[in-house]
Amino acid sequence: MNSHKIKLLTFTLGLLALINADAADLIRNGDFTEWNDGKPAAWTIRTKQPISQESAAGGLKIEIAESQGGFGEILQRIDIKPGTRYRLVGELKGTAPKIALYQIKRYSNGRELDRTNTGRNAGADWETVEKVFNSDGADYIEVLIRWQQKAEDVGQSVAFKGLSLEVLPPYSYQGEEVPPQAVATFNSVGLYWKPQGGTSDRVVEVHYRKQGATDWKDALPLWFDATEHGGKGAEHTGEYRGSIVYLEPGTAYEARLKLQDGPERIVPFNTWSEDFKIARHVTLPTTLEGETYKITEGGSEKEGYVLYEPASGVDAVWDAQDKASANVEINASWVIVRGLTLKGASTHGIVLGDVDHVVIDDCDISGWGETRSNGQAKNLNSAIYSSSKQLEHIVIQNCEMHHPRSDSNSWAEKRPGTKSSHPEGPQGISFRGGKGQFVIRNNRIYSDIDHMFNDGMGELSNFGFGGFPNRDSDIYDNFVSHCWDDGLEIEGADMNVRVWNNYIDMTYGAIGAAAPSLGPVYFFRNVYGVSRKHSGSSANDLRGHYLVKLGNEKAQYTRGKMYIFHNTSLQPPAFEGSDLASSGAQSGIVFTSKKKLQENMTTRNNLLQMRGANNWAILDTQKTWSNDFDYDMYDGKIMTREGAEAHAVIASPVYERAPDGRLWLSPGAPGHDAAERIPNFNDDYSGAAPDMGAVETNSQSPKPPHWPVFPENYQPAQAASEQG
Repeated sequence: MNSHKIKLLTFTLGLLALINADAADLIRNGDFTEWNDGKPAAWTIRTKQPISQESAAGGLKIEIAESQGGFGEILQRIDIKPGTRYRLVGELKGTAPKIALYQIKRYSNGRELDRTNTGRNAGADWETVEKVFNSDGADYIEVLIRWQQKAEDVGQSVAFKGLSLEVLPPYSYQGEEVPPQAVATFNSVGLYWKPQGGTSDRVVEVHYRKQGATDWKDALPLWFDATEHGGKGAEHTGEYRGSIVYLEPGTAYEARLKLQDGPERIVPFNTWSEDFKIARHVTLPTTLEGETYKITEGGSEKEGYVLYEPASGVDAVWDAQDKASANVEINASWVIVRGLTLKGASTHGIVLGDVDHVVIDDCDISGWGETRSNGQAKNLNSAIYSSSKQLEHIVIQNCEMHHPRSDSNSWAEKRPGTKSSHPEGPQGISFRGGKGQFVIRNNRIYSDIDHMFNDGMGELSNFGFGGFPNRDSDIYDNFVSHCWDDGLEIEGADMNVRVWNNYIDMTYGAIGAAAPSLGPVYFFRNVYGVSRKHSGSSANDLRGHYLVKLGNEKAQYTRGKMYIFHNTSLQPPAFEGSDLASSGAQSGIVFTSKKKLQENMTTRNNLLQMRGANNWAILDTQKTWSNDFDYDMYDGKIMTREGAEAHAVIASPVYERAPDGRLWLSPGAPGHDAAERIPNFNDDYSGAAPDMGAVETNSQSPKPPHWPVFPENYQPAQAASEQG
């Protein structure tokens, strides 16, 4: 036999051994045939209930002889590999239904990450149950045999056998191809594709161009969703998703998607036009007092929009005088409402019903919201509100939403009759249960310290496959302030949601991102100013919080993709009368508790200046295996998995004033020309490389119209020099 054949045989045998090793059952004594001193070998017993071998062929039987509350359990610890799929299979039965189950607990660095259960027994006959799971960043698991042992269960028995744990290959989509889909807005497009054979190891490259152009431009590759979702998320398992940004409105484009070692697809699409087709005009009255104006007539895709606005050159001021629940109700699709000043609604300014294709443009809304007799503001009373599950394709632009009548409690104030301090109160925008395709741009949401918002925008159902803004949405060029919780609460499915160029100020936290269940969601080039917990002057009142809030305790909703690029947390001047050096965030990109989970994050080129060196610039309490932190600039502490931030810039920023009032990094200062190149997200950099943070030095991109002049920023080195 020649040497080539020997090498080939050796390689083949080695590969077979590796495959067989991975395929081996990882559970010891899963058939319960080995017993020592009346106990199953290799298992840890945590029960006083009588246990025995179920039959001569093995198996485990537990008799529930006394009530011990909750669940009894017997367990085994098993070391596992990060980033690996596993399948647990076993049989179980019980003399009463739904009292027996298996459970898997994942651990990393000795800390429990989460737990998941198989189905329970249906009755007294043997049945097989299984659970497929991914280890992600876990380094070991516990497999638990569990049974219910409450008073009503005494006298029953349960049995288990045939338990095994095996390694599975990475998830691969093997169904028929689902052709690519492009869902566009004015400036972006979301892409979806399920090619046969798709897997996390095979990249889908993305290029785009205007139709008729010759050269292709690079975009970020699509992200492959390998999570085997349940419920409403199941259809997105095995799907490639991603966005292209910075597109021109009203333009025909095409995207080229290429699967590694697989097919290529060309996807044509058109971005939304800003030239709205008008079917007819409705002239609105200049005044309307104490009542709701109801819109029930709209246009159509063929005919265009019905435009509701006051006569040209006339100011229309409508005051509901706390007599009407809303100033305007819109119950027709293909409607534009423009140029109204709305005041004094008892609940919401504008309410949207089961509608789509609605534009709210250039409206000024104030003085809405109800306060209960106990002094607590009603939650989610909003300038613009909808609870419709059919809501889709909505544009809110060029509006002022400010000074609600009511006032949210802060995190320093317990709500009357509760033990909770979570803020509740008015918001600028609340869309509860909508379908998505929302564009919220060029708006101002603001107030004063006596009329604070809960969040600037968001909803309540943050943990699931819905949430706000759900999917295919853009939120950009807004100014948001005066929130006792999040300026922007962007939580839920978050499929192809883009959030950029927003200036957030005078809030406790800037962006709530806890957590995307599907993704990808993109947060880029947002700026955070003042962070504050309460209206008082104590150290706790003036405490700052986060630029981006992460994490959820429900693991199934924490596996969506999140990108965080080129954001900046400033450090404005200190609060009046305070001995603090500055008033910005006291944390950057952070999990807000040790129990929170979030996987599949990528951060790049963020500038995270903290109030002090002991603040957490990045805090991943789980040290999550799949979270990729790198090329960020910070001057606080970080906690991440080993090897993260290998290319970080650890320094405080040194800025110079741009002609338009923004701050950008001084040439030659730390972070200048030091960022990583990201196709489609920092194509227009100047100099040798992109800069860290939200504002590129010598940027040719104009300052968004509602951004303020940036405050003077605290510079530790300058302060130390002046004190010296």
